[in-house]
Amino acid sequence: MDNTRIHHYRGLMEDNELSQCILKYLSPYSLFFKPDRKCFFCLEKFSCARSALNENQLRLLIVESFNKITYVHCGSFYRKMLGFLIRSAVREIIYE
Repeated sequence: MDNTRIHHYRGLMEDNELSQCILKYLSPYSLFFKPDRKCFFCLEKFSCARSALNENQLRLLIVESFNKITYVHCGSFYRKMLGFLIRSAVREIIYE
């Protein structure tokens, strides 16, 4: 669960449906729990490898870069994230 302030509201668990849930918190900022950011890192890397001279070229470059992100990239992001979840579950401090 994302760490927004709403989770700290005292009346949150008074709701019948929510009272049956177990809240689990992530560390304040964990890039390895955010595979979408890893995808955007790839997008930036692919886009910055070439120079756009105007807005049209930049738009085309971004579209080309999106098409370079494959299922293999996404699968590796999730596999890495799951590994971090396991390590985090046993309260291991992760310095990556």
